[in-house]
Amino acid sequence: MVANYPLVKCKFKAAGVHLFISSIIFCILAYLIAFKWYPFPYFTADGGWQGIRIVALIDIVLGPLLTLVIFNPRKTRHEIRFDLGIIALAQISVLTWGVYTVYNERPAAVIHWSGEFYTMPSKSFKAQNISIEKLNQFSEETPPLIHVNLPADPVKLQEILNIVNEKKLAPFEQFQLYHSFKENKDEIFFHQINIDEIISFNKDMKKELRNFLEKTKSNKDDYIYLPLNARYHNVILIFSKEGAIRGALNAPYKIGSV
Repeated sequence: MVANYPLVKCKFKAAGVHLFISSIIFCILAYLIAFKWYPFPYFTADGGWQGIRIVALIDIVLGPLLTLVIFNPRKTRHEIRFDLGIIALAQISVLTWGVYTVYNERPAAVIHWSGEFYTMPSKSFKAQNISIEKLNQFSEETPPLIHVNLPADPVKLQEILNIVNEKKLAPFEQFQLYHSFKENKDEIFFHQINIDEIISFNKDMKKELRNFLEKTKSNKDDYIYLPLNARYHNVILIFSKEGAIRGALNAPYKIGSV
């Protein structure tokens, strides 16, 4: 009976069913990316949006498109099953690669060093055989906030420089230098930036800050402002004076180039 339907209509029906199933999977993955792997403010600044696009291209474009092209109701049931199996295998394989890549690139820690925060992807710790769970000892935030404190001892400082030169690991990538964020909060907050100077050069950031203050019913001086050097654009992190992240301002420039 199906074979009597117009071929194109059957193809689009099959692709539509595939799209519906793929959309459910995409919604689950999008939730994980936006709220678990790349939570605010790292979604746009550190690759979450790029990850969503990768997953969308594979899941809701590639899979249904393959079904639209390959599916043919005039084939035997065995041939149809074989074709759909190949499509499913191809989509699952590529989707697994895409999800693994996005998951591996997620910010596993946010490191404070030399007056700025830097995001560290999960793959950087895996390359050093460092368990992500070990990072939770430094902070209750997700991802954890960590402070890098360079030793005053010249011998130990030279050891750090040797690691920089030999292993190509910056100080903020070296686990042995990590310290609790909260315990070093006063030192970290000493490096806060002058938010008045920053917003005087950027009308969008000024508006964004005003909206944040109106929404939270607070004053500008209630917070500490520190720069985050992320992969895709910089961010000004807004901290409460107790050390919790309360918000962020998008900064589409490198700190110091204002």
